[in-house]
Amino acid sequence: MSHNNLSQQLISHKTVLGVVVSIFVLGFLLERMGTSTTTTTATSMLSVPAGPPGISLIPSEEDEALAKDPDGQVYHVIFSTDCGTYQHWQSYLTFFRAMKVKQPGHVTRIASGCTREEKEVIEHWFANHVQHMSQRFHLLLTPKFSEVKDETGKVIGEYPFFNKPHGLKYWLEHSPLMDFDGHNDFPTTRDDIVILIDPDMSILRPITKDFTSDEDIVIAPFRKNHIIARTVAHGKPFAQTYGFASQFLNMDLEKIDGPDSPLLKTTHEEGRLYYPVGPPYIATATDAYKIALKWTEFVPKTHAQYPHLLAEMFAFSQAAISAKLPHQLINSLMVSDTHSGNGEGWPLIDRMPADQVCQIAREADHTKYGLPYVVHLCQRYSLGKDWFFGKRRIPHDVFDCPNPLFEEPPDNVGTSYDYKWPPNAKEKTNLTPEMAQREAFMLCHLTTALNEAAEYYKRSACASGQSNLKKSKKVADLFRGHT
Repeated sequence: MSHNNLSQQLISHKTVLGVVVSIFVLGFLLERMGTSTTTTTATSMLSVPAGPPGISLIPSEEDEALAKDPDGQVYHVIFSTDCGTYQHWQSYLTFFRAMKVKQPGHVTRIASGCTREEKEVIEHWFANHVQHMSQRFHLLLTPKFSEVKDETGKVIGEYPFFNKPHGLKYWLEHSPLMDFDGHNDFPTTRDDIVILIDPDMSILRPITKDFTSDEDIVIAPFRKNHIIARTVAHGKPFAQTYGFASQFLNMDLEKIDGPDSPLLKTTHEEGRLYYPVGPPYIATATDAYKIALKWTEFVPKTHAQYPHLLAEMFAFSQAAISAKLPHQLINSLMVSDTHSGNGEGWPLIDRMPADQVCQIAREADHTKYGLPYVVHLCQRYSLGKDWFFGKRRIPHDVFDCPNPLFEEPPDNVGTSYDYKWPPNAKEKTNLTPEMAQREAFMLCHLTTALNEAAEYYKRSACASGQSNLKKSKKVADLFRGHT
């Protein structure tokens, strides 16, 4: 199948899967997953077990109403993945959390570079296990964008994060939700709000355009005298603060954007104030498209000068400057690194009652306590020797019917330990009460969120009596003996 045909696939909730298709998918998966490097067995999370139809946590009338907020605003949460099994469970968790918090608007997984076989698997997986969560959830398949090419066009490597900028642009140009015909300029007044997150982000509370509350919005003190806006609008994009300051200016910027580029006129102070940004990125669709055009142009050039992990993020910052779109930076869109000081939303966690932090993290009720918007599970979290969470060795079949759930930390885990000793570490690391509280929040939320998603999956997909709901597996045990 050509990329052009592949790229037009947007999954409809009306897709009906027959028994023959299910058998084919299961047979393919039994063969594919048998060679996995994780602990997957003959049965995988991508199989299509016989079970009751899925029931959404959102009543159908409410789900329909959530297509727009009460003021008529349309939101689009999008996230970019490849087509491998590693990001299937993360994507499922993202959709599940969007359903649970009743995220308004549409949520779309953009999967890039699928083979014919992967395309069939991912389509059937989405139709069987995701679409029933909400009619506002979508899947868009795109061509492969991750190839690194030299000046002659020869492919010389892979950089998977190319999928993010190109996936955004492709979605804006090809999603039926955007109504862009590709022949004219992108609408200059497209008011839809686009929220680009990573697939390994667990949504804690609905993400909207409104950041007017000082109770649960953290902005760095030195930026408070340079506030651009408190509400996302045209010319006023928002994003999470990241800790790379203005490093993206330390390049041959003329080679990236030409001799008349605004990049050459941007000071490092301006760079630090408005542009050290990362996901969640939030902008109107029109502004998102302006950035996407520059981002896709810049990212291979930036990567050529800086062939490392942050290349696509640096290119976004450069694209925002070139498009003359300074961002309002918010620290509390995300928590991720417990050692990041106050650069993330940790002040919200630090002020929680120490004996309630685990319960608050599990419930994630932002109406009771101020919460960040997402948990980014890209780090490792640990308390004592037994309580640990890391995503790298979570089995790709984690939701499979016979697999047990994970043991969850006790409610007092944050006050019971003053050290962490992760699997395979040679010695323990002492923690202050503040750091223990942060680790506890992450451990309690992520373990519970993964368990809730797994239990929902099992109740929706597994045959009667086939769901293993015992919380008998420790995440720490998956890492012992591994680096």
